Amino acid sequence: MRISEDMADLSVPVSWSDFIEGSVYPDNAVPWWHDPAYATILEHPGLRDSIGSHVASALRQAIGLVQAMTQVNVSDIVRRHRPAIGLSLGFGSNAQEPYDLLKTFELDCVHAYEWIGEHIIEAAKAFEMLRSDDPRLVTRIRLHHGTGSDLSALNTSSIHLLYTANMFNREIPMSEDTFGRSLQEIVRVLAPRGCLISRGSAGVLEQSLAQYLHVLLENPLVSVLQKEP
Repeated sequence: MRISEDMADLSVPVSWSDFIEGSVYPDNAVPWWHDPAYATILEHPGLRDSIGSHVASALRQAIGLVQAMTQVNVSDIVRRHRPAIGLSLGFGSNAQEPYDLLKTFELDCVHAYEWIGEHIIEAAKAFEMLRSDDPRLVTRIRLHHGTGSDLSALNTSSIHLLYTANMFNREIPMSEDTFGRSLQEIVRVLAPRGCLISRGSAGVLEQSLAQYLHVLLENPLVSVLQKEP
């Protein structure tokens, strides 16, 4: 994948870059270039995109299923916290994902991580187009070019809702080290009673996290886990 002109010129201030925290690396200079999952995604970018672009309906479905099966209202759990902070992990080409997360759960802020630089820039430009209707959006959605194995920009126990889709699965075989450190980081950043919503992981993520988080819902469509108090 070539380095886009936009990526090469990030040193020049542009309004959409306000949404990005930290650096956006060229494809051949990312700190995680050695991970086989990264190479697979670059070669087959559609692997993570099969779930669809709008996730608001899936989020509402997850809320309803958990409430029906466990009498736990995920929305209420999240809204008890102020500020309520969310994390969109690996949104791919779906720039709508962090925004849907923000709006569906009425969050104060969503941090969004993605390890393909062009997707970070595309998302920043999409959010810039919404800024005229919501001037505070630039403080409510923060984009990070990075992987789940290093969420050091986020404080421990600072995330009340984490959403990830089609990232942790067998078709995108990330290294054992990346996967293991991602698990540790997810557990670290989740606040007590914080919830994780996972789609498209084929149970890989849920099985590994079950020793740390309580499973509220697990089915082929969507799973929801909660960190103990």
